[in-house]
Order: sequence, then structure tokens, then C-alpha cells
Amino acid sequence: MSSHRPAHSARPVSRFSRYALAGYALLIVYASLYPFAGWRWQGLMPFDFVFAPLPRYITFSDLLINVGGYLPLGYLMARCLPARWPRWALWGGSCALASGLSFCMEALQAFLPMRVSSNLDWLTNTLGGALGAAVCVWLLPRLRLAALLRLWRERWFAPHVGYGLLLLALWPVALLWPAAVLFGTGQIGPTLLQPALDTDTWRVLSAWFVNSGLRLPDFAPMSALHQTGITAAMLAGSILTLASLLRPGAPRLRLALVLTLTGLLAVSLSAALSFGPEHALAWATVPTLRSVVLGLMVGLPLAYLPPRWGAVAGGLCLVLALVWINVSGPGPYYAMNLQSWSQGLFIRLYGLPQWLSWLWPFAVLVYLLAHALRPARHDS
Repeated sequence: MSSHRPAHSARPVSRFSRYALAGYALLIVYASLYPFAGWRWQGLMPFDFVFAPLPRYITFSDLLINVGGYLPLGYLMARCLPARWPRWALWGGSCALASGLSFCMEALQAFLPMRVSSNLDWLTNTLGGALGAAVCVWLLPRLRLAALLRLWRERWFAPHVGYGLLLLALWPVALLWPAAVLFGTGQIGPTLLQPALDTDTWRVLSAWFVNSGLRLPDFAPMSALHQTGITAAMLAGSILTLASLLRPGAPRLRLALVLTLTGLLAVSLSAALSFGPEHALAWATVPTLRSVVLGLMVGLPLAYLPPRWGAVAGGLCLVLALVWINVSGPGPYYAMNLQSWSQGLFIRLYGLPQWLSWLWPFAVLVYLLAHALRPARHDS
């Protein structure tokens, strides 16, 4: 057997891999250049960091984040490079691309006053990319895990649903951001409008609205009924989104329960890393558990609808949840949770989960609408 055998069979790269690579690369650019403000010349050449001394203070968490952050990038780059390349070429190309992206980000940070270019960051990012590519090129093929995952993907999921799979993969990340209620992503109304209540412009607009007989939004405290409805509707909408991607013979019940468990684990992880492991299950109150059960009671039976009607039902559930959550104010202890979260370990994610929490359900709605309007396919 030749040592130049490709790491993958000669098949087209899946859309999911391309979408995932593009999305993850954008996340790295965002995290590297945040807050995108104050660009100016600081008297430093962009490439001075290469030969600069190593940082004086090095922490294990910094090294772990830099390596772990680029590990998925290296894996996805190896997945998306031409499958006919030899394994060493796949690994080397992925390493070079990951290292090149990190080099560009460190060079651009020389123009941002709030960021510091670091050769150690570049080296550890490159190491992460190399490890991720090695996992894709050598480790997974030996474990036969890639072939098994591909078999499950082809047997359970319909073709051309890469974007939907990517959205579902991002759901646990969106849930890392503290929400006013369990699974309560998409609450942009109070976030955008409430800070303007104390401004002179808002007072003028308020007087005009009142004199015109109109009513301004009133973000009243979230009632127990609203909390139950939001959690149940968001969970049902997520389950129906998954169901709309499946083939007729897929194990819908098991996959829906795995998705639910994944969401609950993400919420528990956020609480554990923010407040300590002993608070990981702080969300598991009796009313919240009832809401989860209600969401399962609604979502699981509807998951057996045809994909197009499942997409419609999922979209309606998400619309209902978004309306409820955006006319409600924060839930109890929300401000305290948010402050602790933003000052904890996840501050290094530079607001990425917050943006995902705001935008995820709206992106899913767009996808479900396109999925429902797409011409029917007769796939086996």
C-alpha cells in the first residue's frame, strides 16, 4: 500500500464542512480583532512581534485557549482541502493556512490599542492548527470514526442540509450566554431599547407617542407563564428544526433527546464555569423542568411530520417564543448572572456567545422559511 494514499476517499467536500470552516474562521477574526475600534499607527511595525521576547507572564489558561481555539480550524481546513492530496500535503497545507491566519491576526493587532501582538500566541495557534489537522488526517481514519459519522450522516440526514446542521451545532454555543429564561435566545428588544429610556431623545419620542395615542414598549417583569411558554416553544422549535433535516427512517426520538440533553449540558457548563461546579444545575427548578417536559410533549409528536410541515411548525414555535421574550423584561437574578458571566472565564470569547444568543433563532427562522419553500426532493 502506498504511503501517499489520500486521507479521505475521493468524494466532494460536504457543504457542512465548508460552512463550518467559513463560520469558524469568521469567529476567529472576530475574537482576534475585537473590539474593532481605535485603529491607529502605534509606532510598531506589524511584524515586530515575530522576533520580540516571549511574554513575561504566561498562564496555562492562555496556552490552552490559544491551542484549543485553533484546533477545530486545523481540522476543518484538512476536511476542506482536496481529498486527492497525500496525507502529508493535507496536514502541511492545513498547518500553513492556520498559521497564516494567526500571523495575519497578530500583525493586525499592532494597530489596535486594546490588543497586543504576541509571538507566543502565533506559535500556540499554529500548534493548535497542526493538532487539529493531525486528528483529521491520521487519528480519525485509524479509529474509523470518520467513516462511521459519514455513514450516520448519509443514513439519517437528508442531502443539502449542511447549513441547518451548522445552525444546530451552534445552538449549544448560543446557550452559553446567560438568558432571562432557559433556552431564551433572541431577546434583543430590551437589550436594544431599554438603555435608551434615560436619554433626552427617548423622552421627546415618548411625549410624541403619548400625544399621538400610541404606546411605547413596556418591558414588564417576565411572568411565570411567559417563562414556561418561552422555554417550551424554544425547545420545540429546536427539535422541529432537527426533524426537518432528517430522512424518514432516522431515529427522531433519540436524536431529539440527544439535542435536548446537549442544550441542558451547555446551560450547566455556563453556570459551572461562572459560579462553580456546585451551581451547575441551578437552572433545574421544578417550574423549569415542567417547561422542558412541555417542550418535549409538543416537539416530539410534531417531529414526525413531513420535513416541510415540520419546518413550518418549528418556525411558528420560534416566532411565538421570540414574541414572548421580546415583550418581557429580564427574569429574576438575570443581571447578577450576566455580570458574573461577563467577568468570568468566558470573557476571553469577546462577546461571541452574546451575538449567537441574539441572532441564532432569527438565523434558524430564515433557514426554516427557505427549507419550507424549497421544491420537494425525492431522495431515498
